[in-house]
Amino acid sequence: MDKSEQSSQTRRFLVLTILFTVLLLGIVSRLYYLQVVRGDYYAGVAEDNRLRIISTDAPRGEIRDRNGVVLATDVPSFDVVVTTYDLSDADVELGAIAQLTGTKLQDLKNTVKNAGASPFTPIPVVRNVSKAVALQLAEKEPDLPGIQLVMSAKRSYPEGSLAAHVLGYTGEIADTELKELQDQGYVIKDTIGKEGIELQYESLLRGTKSQKLIEVDAEGKVVKTLQEKPATPGKSLVLTIDARLQKTCEDLLGDNQGAAIMMDPRNGELLALASGPTFDPNKFISGISSEDWKLWSAKGTLFNRAIAGKFPPASTFKVVTGAAGLETHVITDKTIIKCSGGITVGGRLFKCWVWPGGHGNEDIYKAYADSCDSYFFTVARLAGIDALDSYAQRFGIDEPTGVDLPGEATGLVPTPAWKLATVKEPWYDGDTMNMGIGQGYTLETPIRDLSIYSSIAMNGTLWRPHLLKSSIDAVTRTETQTQPAVQSTLGVSSSTLDIIKKGLNRVSVTGGMNYLKVGNIKICAKTGTAETGTPDLYHTWLIAFAPMDNPQIAVLLMYENSPYSRSTSMAPLVHRMLQQYFDLYGGNNGSN
Repeated sequence: MDKSEQSSQTRRFLVLTILFTVLLLGIVSRLYYLQVVRGDYYAGVAEDNRLRIISTDAPRGEIRDRNGVVLATDVPSFDVVVTTYDLSDADVELGAIAQLTGTKLQDLKNTVKNAGASPFTPIPVVRNVSKAVALQLAEKEPDLPGIQLVMSAKRSYPEGSLAAHVLGYTGEIADTELKELQDQGYVIKDTIGKEGIELQYESLLRGTKSQKLIEVDAEGKVVKTLQEKPATPGKSLVLTIDARLQKTCEDLLGDNQGAAIMMDPRNGELLALASGPTFDPNKFISGISSEDWKLWSAKGTLFNRAIAGKFPPASTFKVVTGAAGLETHVITDKTIIKCSGGITVGGRLFKCWVWPGGHGNEDIYKAYADSCDSYFFTVARLAGIDALDSYAQRFGIDEPTGVDLPGEATGLVPTPAWKLATVKEPWYDGDTMNMGIGQGYTLETPIRDLSIYSSIAMNGTLWRPHLLKSSIDAVTRTETQTQPAVQSTLGVSSSTLDIIKKGLNRVSVTGGMNYLKVGNIKICAKTGTAETGTPDLYHTWLIAFAPMDNPQIAVLLMYENSPYSRSTSMAPLVHRMLQQYFDLYGGNNGSN
């Protein structure tokens, strides 16, 4: 071998040696990077490949009435979850779920896609599958490595439609809700309170989900459970509602639109709060038919008129007018105003409801008993709109009562500035007079109107209406009582309130209002018949509290587009509310 050939071989050897060395160094470096620098990370990935965390919902807290009647509870159910890492064939496995549950395949794919979860996180795709479907799925589970059937629970309302507007209902979390609540542990397909108490006290009712750490094999099948943290049930709620009184109120409303409320004026506890028509919240769990939805929409069934309906208060407003007149001293209880069937102002006749007849000479006591419009037209005009507005605001008409339900509306106290801005017209004496009898632009919610009368009953103190009596911890069984709270005081003198109460007592023993009578108990009451703009169609009100000198119960019955032409016709119905209360709780003990 000559020197040139030997030199060429040497160079080739050196090149190969260098290449081999570089390759070896690269392999060593890569191994070092994978095992040392990124060792913990890849160890975690490997661990994730064989470990799964399965989470199931906590039992939702029960809701009971004050006497222990179960109004909302959980019943066993099953959910289907998907772990995308374990799917051997997504179309086949999800297709099997779609076929078994009657769900669209594309909807399942969208749920998985939009979950935003890691490949190892189980994603709920179908909630509350039937027992029959669960059994079929259990048989197929071995052939569906990415699919699991997990025990769950669904909400049930054992009393059906009873107290539906109080309880509300639950449903699947919406995308907008999920964005707001994701940091609180909510995930796609979670159940959440949608209305009523279920929404108001979601944080108490929800509980904490279970966590189960399991080991799976290469095919995604469960090998064993490594660690398990059981779910913590949500707190049980005891409501102030009495199911017996609630049923009576709902029976009185029937299919009519309206509201019926019973409240203890001494502490604000709501013994019944009904809105008509009512609905069965179980249908939100099992699925609402298109026929039900059309019927509910047409009648405004889901609308809680008791706290969100706004209506002209009609003659129930006359307690505000009377307070304004007495407090500004434009009248006393001895002031006599003659009713000749109406009064004429600015060339316009403002008719009393008895027109063309008249009530004759009226003091404030007789004016309440007769519900004389002429008397209160005059008082409103004498007191003036500023005083009328001031006392309407003292009674809180344009403020929420603070009742512990979502969706409470506020009424309207019209002012000259409001009318100019809204109606583009100046304020007239006629507006003041109409306001004085609860017509015109004035609006009130039923819950506020009852609160006004409760504050009169309690000599100016208004306790905040509330529905939660206590909550009970599922683990410790510790019961936390709701502390009643004074919402406001009227700032109206006791002498004025005494005069008004005497007038309201006269109402309860006048004419057809005698039907209110409950034994020898003194009752204070006021009727209201509001015009709707449609001839012979009215909103009718009847409010009462008793006993007069030691009030224990305040009640309201109101019909929107009433079946009655006069509110006095409702006296036998309100009698049933009062009679049942005193039958259940006696004349001394009240609701405490």
